[in-house]
Amino acid sequence: MKKFTLPCFSTFSLGAFVAQAFFVFALTLACTMHLQAQAPRISVQGTLKSASGTPASDGQQEITFRLYNVPTGGMPLWEETAIVDVVGGIYSHYLGSVTPLVPAHFAQTLYLGVKVGTYELVPRNQLAYAPYAFSVNVAQKVVCSGAVGDVKYSVLSPAEFVSRNGDCWVPMDGRALATGDSLRVIKGWTVLPDAGGLFLRSQEFSGGADNDPNRTSTTAIATVQQDEFESHNHTASNAGAHTHTVTDRHMNESSGSGEYPDGDGTGTSNTIRTTSSDGDHTHPISNTGALETRPKNLNLWVYIRIN
Repeated sequence: MKKFTLPCFSTFSLGAFVAQAFFVFALTLACTMHLQAQAPRISVQGTLKSASGTPASDGQQEITFRLYNVPTGGMPLWEETAIVDVVGGIYSHYLGSVTPLVPAHFAQTLYLGVKVGTYELVPRNQLAYAPYAFSVNVAQKVVCSGAVGDVKYSVLSPAEFVSRNGDCWVPMDGRALATGDSLRVIKGWTVLPDAGGLFLRSQEFSGGADNDPNRTSTTAIATVQQDEFESHNHTASNAGAHTHTVTDRHMNESSGSGEYPDGDGTGTSNTIRTTSSDGDHTHPISNTGALETRPKNLNLWVYIRIN
């Protein structure tokens, strides 16, 4: 286990507050960070003094520790309350020993607030840089690569990806963006596009090849284009209605005048007849195929860097 010591010494004072007695609270941060993979902690040391400047009596005090990302006001990102032993007016405590610290919070400047009794002391103390490297894994491996807005394909599941690439990356799954997320600040998006099950396609460039007839270089980025088939025709033969012509050749009987009714003097007659229309029918075309039109493909996770 390695330890980094921080030169973050500062004094907080409060005229008077109620905690069974009146004290001036002088917090001296001898901040040390223990690099434990499972439970990172930061060591703080404080001094309790009476209003006259004498050390507080030995015993126990209930103290609430809070981490903020602003020097005044705001809501705490993290807090824990602990009963600490006071000896000679001095106490020591490990932040994270009651409520686990959140490594993601340490990607920004943090301020430590300390509440004794009913008052939170001012000013808050800014944490120095060393706690931002929470562990050897964080310092050496979990460092966000790329830049805000980058998109990555990966075979790693979300948990595996974050553990190797940093929690500034999230799945592009339509989730909401927090107010302070860099991508929201840059793009104005409140939610991410949902890329689940979609093919990714390059945006058209101004003066480019216009390979996408339904988008231009001014089309909003990361918009979904619904599936459709290109317009086309199907040709088929006629339905099949048809006729047959036949020649009816037959012998004619003589009339009473001794003449043949057809007048050709041959005693035969050729009559051409046409059959009625018949054979009208259709050619059924059955539906074929699966649920969608698609090329051969490989499914991968898609992540986007938001911070």
